[in-house]
Amino acid sequence: MDNDPLVFGVSGEEASRFFAVEPDTGVVWLRQPLDRETKSEFTVEFSVSDHQGVITRKVNIQVGDVNDNAPTFHNQPYSVRIPENTPVGTPIFIVNATDPDLGAGGSVLYSFQPPSLFFAIDSARGIVTVIRELDYETTQAYQPLSTLANLDMDPIFINLPYSTNIYEHSPPGTTVRVITAIDQDKGRPRGIGYTIVSGNTNSIFALDYISGALTLNGLLDRENPLYSHGFILTVKGTELNDDRTPSEATVTTTFNILVIDINDNAPEFNSSEYSVAITELAQVGFALPLFIQVVDKDEGLNSMFEVYLVGNNSQHFIISPTSVQGKADIRIRVAVPLDYETVDRYDFDLFANESVPDHVGYAKVKIALINENDNRPIFSQPLYNVSLYENVTLGTSVLTVLVTLGMPMGRQPEGSAQETWAVREGVPPSKPPEAVLFAY
Repeated sequence: MDNDPLVFGVSGEEASRFFAVEPDTGVVWLRQPLDRETKSEFTVEFSVSDHQGVITRKVNIQVGDVNDNAPTFHNQPYSVRIPENTPVGTPIFIVNATDPDLGAGGSVLYSFQPPSLFFAIDSARGIVTVIRELDYETTQAYQPLSTLANLDMDPIFINLPYSTNIYEHSPPGTTVRVITAIDQDKGRPRGIGYTIVSGNTNSIFALDYISGALTLNGLLDRENPLYSHGFILTVKGTELNDDRTPSEATVTTTFNILVIDINDNAPEFNSSEYSVAITELAQVGFALPLFIQVVDKDEGLNSMFEVYLVGNNSQHFIISPTSVQGKADIRIRVAVPLDYETVDRYDFDLFANESVPDHVGYAKVKIALINENDNRPIFSQPLYNVSLYENVTLGTSVLTVLVTLGMPMGRQPEGSAQETWAVREGVPPSKPPEAVLFAY
């Protein structure tokens, strides 16, 4: 992982007309409204690149249907000639209308407006029948009969689909989007009341009942687990009666809201101080038994930072990784042979530093070395030559031997490079130096 910044994009002329991609985050936007009846499916090629190259993937996008089309009658105008003695109940004509929407949104219901005293129409099949005896001498023609399809329909939302993004920490009162539903019935349309049915965690959003304006109602923090995955609101539009009370005609839809991250968090270590004692004989590459974890709660490029040690002799240790995105376990390893007699303890500052000012994580690292018996005594010279007269007197001192000790019993006094002791044959070492060999 080289921590190169990633750049996202979309390929193709058609896809680029309808879709846009935020280069830094990969969030996909709609450039213009979609119409399922015009194009119900897109194959879009998205790309992601860094300094090493480009990777592309094709994504199939299905356009969901909403009830946004009115029915259309075919073969108009309708004109029928029938005898005046046509029996009551006789089918005389079939009208036909279609709606390009799918499912319930594409169903068609027929009716006469105003209702006829002589004819009836089957609401589902469009069959017109005689329901009363006809008299040519009384009425020679019945016209016009206005035939309506989908009379008294439920309201529909327009400008679908509803999806948008909002930056975390946007001020309360920020308008997220205005949603709109309309009354499909002919004549004087009724007003619509808007409510949120579900998905409004902690009532973080407010929806104006009359205007349909969705606004932010509190502090939105993407790092809050309740908000990090965004929101799927279910909103309802209700036709209002003339006295502004809700009617039975309603429609619901979903509203997808993605919370966009801003760089508002500094890296944090899982402790403010780490302490450990290791032997001075620890091999180069030995990993110190410390659990050091650092986390930046932001995401993407906002969570990238560098980690480094600061302090005297910090070159005696190495840390990894030094470049982090999001979260990492930091390992400290021995970089050079250690020596208790040279440095017996280390005190370091450990930093996790972002490019943003003041976004710095900090912790102390204390390392103590354990002394080992790793130094042998050394004589002042490898060979001693002594000449004695044959009549030397017993007890005469003939040689002083100097021994440099590696301090097996402890650290040497500060400011001294070595200790010099003298030894007498058969006598325990003592200080200060004195004659050590005698003739007997």
